[in-house]
This record gives sequence, C-alpha cells and structure tokens, in this order.
Amino acid sequence: MKLALVLLALIGLSYGISSKISHVKKLEELQRTKLGKTILNLVNLHSLVQGPIQELIETIEELIEDIKNNIDDNYYKFQMRTNEHNLYISQVNQQLQDADQEIARMIDVIDNLLIPRSDQITIRIQSLIENDEFNRKNLDEINLLRQLENQAFLQQIQEDNDAIDATDDAISLVSSLSTPSLLQIKNIKFTLKRLSQKQWNRVNQGPMVLALLQIAINQNFADQDILKQIIDALNEFRNSIVEAMNDLSKQEQINQQEFLERLDQLEDEHHEFQKQISQAQVDLDATIQKLNDSNQFLIQKQADRIQYQQQLDLENETYAVDIDIYNQISTELERELPIAEQGLSLINSADFSDIKI
Repeated sequence: MKLALVLLALIGLSYGISSKISHVKKLEELQRTKLGKTILNLVNLHSLVQGPIQELIETIEELIEDIKNNIDDNYYKFQMRTNEHNLYISQVNQQLQDADQEIARMIDVIDNLLIPRSDQITIRIQSLIENDEFNRKNLDEINLLRQLENQAFLQQIQEDNDAIDATDDAISLVSSLSTPSLLQIKNIKFTLKRLSQKQWNRVNQGPMVLALLQIAINQNFADQDILKQIIDALNEFRNSIVEAMNDLSKQEQINQQEFLERLDQLEDEHHEFQKQISQAQVDLDATIQKLNDSNQFLIQKQADRIQYQQQLDLENETYAVDIDIYNQISTELERELPIAEQGLSLINSADFSDIKI
C-alpha cells in the first residue's frame, strides 16, 4: 500500500515537471515571433493589472477569429481578383483577335483590291490621254492636209482661169487672121506662151492643139483650114479645161464634206475621251481616298493591337504581383493563426498562474 502511494506521488511529480517544461517551450516559441511577443506583452500587462483571466482569453479568441476572417477575406478578395483577371484577359484577347482579323482583312483589301484598282485606273487614264493626244494629232494633220488641198485647189483654179483667158485671147486672135501680119503672128505667139506646158497637158486636147499651132506657125498662119482646125481645137481645149474645173470643184466640195465629217468624228471622239478621262479621274480620286482611309485604319488597328498587347502584358505582370502579395499575406496569416492558438492554449493551461514571463 505504501509502495503504491509512493508511485502515485512520483507520477504526479513527473507530470507536473513535464507540464512546466512544455509551457516553457511554448513561451520560447511565442517570443520568436512578433505576434507571439505581442500576446506575451498582453498577458504580462494583464497580469500587472490583475484583470480577469476570462477577459484575456476572450481577447485572444477575438484575435484568432480576426486572423481566420482575414484568411477568408484574403482568399475571397484573391478569388474576386482572379475572376476579374480572367475576365479582363478574355476581353483583351478577344480585342487582340478582332484587331488581328481587321488588320489581315485591311491588308488584303489594300494589297489585293485598292492598289490593283488604283494601278488599273491609272493605266486606263494614261491610255485615254494617249488616245486623246493621238486624236488631236490626227485633227492637226487633217486640218493641215485640208489647208494644203484647198490651196492646191485654188491654185489650180487660178491656173485654169488663166488658161481659159489665154485660150480665149488665142481664139480671138486666130479668128481675126486673114492675111496675118508679123505683129499679129507675134501677138499669137506671145498669147500662146501664156499657157504653160502643165496647162497644155492638163486635158487630152492640149498636145493636138500644140501640134496644129506648130504647123500654123511654120506656115505663118497662111493655111485657113489649119486655122479653122486650130480654132476648133482651142474651143475643145477650153471646154475641157472648164469641165476639168467643174470636176475639180465637185471634188473640192466632196473633200470639204469628208473633212467636216472627219472633223466631227474626231471632235466626238475627243469629247468622249475627255468624258472618260474625267470619270476615270473621279474613280481614281475615290480609290486613292479609300486607300488613304484604309491605310489610316490599318495604322490605327496596328496601334490598337500594340496597346492591347501592352494592356495584356501589364495585366499579367500586375496579376503576378497580386499573386505574390496574396501568397505573402496567406503565408503570414497561416503562420500567425497557430501562434495565436498556441498563446490561447498557454493561457488556458491549468498552471498558467505559475508561469513567469
């Protein structure tokens, strides 16, 4: 019986010593942290003023509850931040995708539509200008040709009139010959010299008249039959010149009419070329304006894309910082919670009043 009591006493003593050693370790652990020191200072202050132990316990319990609430609040705010981040990243990625599509579409429009169209219209305008210049060149040429033709016509008419006048004088002189004197023969020769070789050869009767005149001259115009033949030949010669003049005048009228018709045709073509050039220039101006607008739109979209990418990079960098902050706060709170609980455990210990801080 005595042996049993001794054993129980030894066990109780051993338990008390072990309990005190455990509390000492808790004190040492609390003193290693800022929050632990704060709790120990609170305990020390409480012991100095000898306040109710339950009040101290409630204070520590409130601290533990605050830490738990802060853990929950930190987690909730981080989840909200993550949701905002994911939503923002999704929106910016969509903006990037839209910008890429717009950029690709605009490059396709510029390279495969507007630039080729601008080149085509420019080539067409150049072709129309060249055709119009050729038209004006033709106009100058036909004007010059008509002028030369008219001058040749007037000159020929003048020569034919001179030939008719000279022929009339020759007919008159030859008709007046009966016993020709040297003066009359001289006058006939002078009159005949007024007719050039070109005028004699202008009609078929010319060479025959010249032959008859040469015979008459050799006979000093003494043969009346030859003179009669000369008069008849000169009349035929005159009539042929008149007929040639009439044909030439008719041809001049035809040439003038064809010239006027050709002139109208060239003017119509010129007006049509000018109209097409004006229309093409309007199309070119509109195409160039669209090209400029498209280039400006492309530049803006490329700038937008750079801005979206910068926003995306900045958000990712900011979110990475927020993750670090969340982890740091979580780590700190998770570290403080067991410390506070350890402090509460110390205060709730049975022999708390025997521990010296």
